Amino acid sequence: MRILCVMVIALAVVAPLVASDRPQGCAAANMNRIVEQLDGARMKATVEKLVTFGTRNTLSETQSTTRGIGAARRWIFDEMTRYAASSNGRMTVSYVSSTPQGPRTNNQPVEVVDVVATIHGSSDPNRVYIATGHYDSRRTDVMDATGDAPGADDDASGTAVIMEVARVLSQYPTDATVILAAVAGEEQGLFGSKGLADYAVAQKWNVEGMITNDIVGGIEGGSGTIDNRTLRIFSANQKGVGDSTSRHWARFVRDSARSWLPNVRPRLVYRLDRFGRGGDHRPFFEAGFPAIRFTEASENYRRQHQNVRVENGVQYGDLPQFVSREYLKLTASVNAVTLASAACAPAAPKNLKVAGAVTDDTTLTWDAATDPDLDHYELLVRETTADEWEKVISIGKVETYTFSNYPIDNVFFGLRAVDHDGHRSPVRTPEER
Repeated sequence: MRILCVMVIALAVVAPLVASDRPQGCAAANMNRIVEQLDGARMKATVEKLVTFGTRNTLSETQSTTRGIGAARRWIFDEMTRYAASSNGRMTVSYVSSTPQGPRTNNQPVEVVDVVATIHGSSDPNRVYIATGHYDSRRTDVMDATGDAPGADDDASGTAVIMEVARVLSQYPTDATVILAAVAGEEQGLFGSKGLADYAVAQKWNVEGMITNDIVGGIEGGSGTIDNRTLRIFSANQKGVGDSTSRHWARFVRDSARSWLPNVRPRLVYRLDRFGRGGDHRPFFEAGFPAIRFTEASENYRRQHQNVRVENGVQYGDLPQFVSREYLKLTASVNAVTLASAACAPAAPKNLKVAGAVTDDTTLTWDAATDPDLDHYELLVRETTADEWEKVISIGKVETYTFSNYPIDNVFFGLRAVDHDGHRSPVRTPEER
């Protein structure tokens, strides 16, 4: 039985900005315009272009101008550079490379190159939010670097999404820095993402949120179920006890979608990833950063990691015809509203601690903020079995708060920062032992 969950996302043709029509204030003040400018047809065309490179296997040709991963990354770099040229100096584009090795590189060092577009924050540039898609592809045999591997949904779709978000979001100022990266080496062992995570650590970036977009263009599952409204968001718990920054980041995505994209259904999945599989958020998660994965509602495994062929009347292979431009726009919209909301909000509270064992009161303390736009904090409370925060208490610009006659044992406590325009940071919860 086919189950239909249909949503139509209107596409808009937006005229170039004139001087009197340039965006004012931080990107979050222009959210409707940002969503309108995201173009599903452009993203579908990007998917189709990436497929024309034949294969984008990480071990494939690098010197050709028309085939292989080298040609693909140079095209991505050139496109991103064109977007940067129209960004009024906000965005720059660079390569970040590493030389990993492993079983899927024949245990030989291989250069893995990421294309990194950076929208530089104006007031808090070292606070960073990252979204990625991997531009490499594979056949059934991951070591086959010569045969065609179109990789339309896995993961030209994610690459098209981050390129389009870079094109649009770079037109708007942000307080914090936003990085949109096309990474390689995912199919050989998450190598490009590991290289970028290591680079973030080496550069001492304050990464407050990372999203990987992987398999984000299909709307028809293997059973024939069609769902073009739901986006799965995978997150895990770094702490083991209490709650995690990755889960708070996933909830922040859900809140952003609820505010700006009411027809989208963000489905939070409290696992690092799908069973027995991995994604490019893992290296960031393992580095201690809040990191999550976006994936379509229902995957079709005949269209992943398969050589293109027809068997018994069934089409196999990851082809562009199975990628929906409307769903690409949905995914890009969730990325854009999340990144703009976060990059225009204050930084999340730092060094939050809680005390109250064997007492009737609970006291939270945290570091004094330096954000000049900070207006106040909000304390949040929920039952340990609840997913949604159930109580929100607005307090001033303080560094401590005591709940009188409120024992610590039964609930989770959280804290977020709010600026003068009402932009809210992701929540932080204290470490539990």
